[in-house]
Amino acid sequence: MRISRSGVVTFLAALGVLGGVPAAYAAAGDLDPGFGSGGIATTSYNGPFPADAALQPDGRIVVIAGFNNTPSATEAFGVLRYQGNGAPDTSFGAGGRATATFTNFINSPSDLALQADGKIVVVGNAESADGTVSEFAVARFNANGALDSSFGAGGKVTTNFVGVMAGGVSNPADSVLIQADGKILVGGLASQCARRCPAQSALARYNANGSLDTTFGSGGTVAVTAIGGITALAEDAAGHIFALSGASTAEFSAAGALQSRVTPAPIAIASSRGTSSVFQADGKYLAFTTGAGFSRHDIDAKVVRYLPTGAVDASFANPAFDFSADNTVASDAVQALAVQPNGQIIAAGLHSANGSAAFTVARLNSSGSLDPAFGTGGTRTLNLPGGGQASVVLIQPDGKILVIGQGFIPGGGVTLILARYLAQ
Repeated sequence: MRISRSGVVTFLAALGVLGGVPAAYAAAGDLDPGFGSGGIATTSYNGPFPADAALQPDGRIVVIAGFNNTPSATEAFGVLRYQGNGAPDTSFGAGGRATATFTNFINSPSDLALQADGKIVVVGNAESADGTVSEFAVARFNANGALDSSFGAGGKVTTNFVGVMAGGVSNPADSVLIQADGKILVGGLASQCARRCPAQSALARYNANGSLDTTFGSGGTVAVTAIGGITALAEDAAGHIFALSGASTAEFSAAGALQSRVTPAPIAIASSRGTSSVFQADGKYLAFTTGAGFSRHDIDAKVVRYLPTGAVDASFANPAFDFSADNTVASDAVQALAVQPNGQIIAAGLHSANGSAAFTVARLNSSGSLDPAFGTGGTRTLNLPGGGQASVVLIQPDGKILVIGQGFIPGGGVTLILARYLAQ
């Protein structure tokens, strides 16, 4: 008697021994049994959802998240490193974790970049308890998790664009790019007050030792009315800088001058963060939004592609979609994007219905349609015991898809979730 390949997989899955089945028998969108426990690795921590992650050349995984230092109210830059199989890398920091703080209140990381020498640059916001300080905060860690004493003051640098001002200065850094020459370019927001103030696009460029690069902008910084807070950065072969803020784009010269228009060019290097928008190699970029579901109470997920100039790319047709069953009243949201080398797009986020949220991922074809070969009709939902949400996506060199987010513990508390999916 012959049994079909799908029948073998179903039978072995029922026995709980799918981990012994060769990858060729598994389907795209299945959890990778060689990662963590059944494709999932978890870590207990106390803080908001993971902000970003990166893959080292040796396959190790670096994740950043805010760590709440109880019993005080201080939040720290938290950096965790995992081995390629999802186990904590105990050679990094203290048991796989490292931290940095700048102020006595909020120290919130947003993005990271890996230098060629293995050092880790993390950027974010440093805010004081009285609200008078909010600055670009940059920390650099050695490959072993220790703060790099050759960078700034003890491994840390802060930059303020509009001065200290009572009432709520806002200077958060949201993106970082290691440029081709090794300099560190950081993008974010500069605003002089908490409300009803022009939101300026802010850039700062640092030398390898953490000092501001005085050849860039005005003394190393740029703050101009352009697209608002910068959440993604890229550089072309000529050194021109491209910036994104959601669906808006701007171009700066290599010296930091805002250009009157964006000149399309292939992207040479780009920041890793894809939490609101992400560059493609051809200079086009992707952003996520929401779409109308089958009723006014149903909110669906949607991805939009833009031309380098900022116009909507009409050749990309992504209808609003559900991560879970169609025609259910729910909130489906994309919270992170990544582009595979073949042009397919991974969108991760959450499916929220009936008071609970599920950890979700979808794969779109380069045309915008859902890839029916992935998961169930192009989507995959991971129902965790207390619910969860995905906030970061990475594509490994072997094509496997690493989705990182937060899981909720029934009764209170959170865990950091890493889930790895097979690509084919």
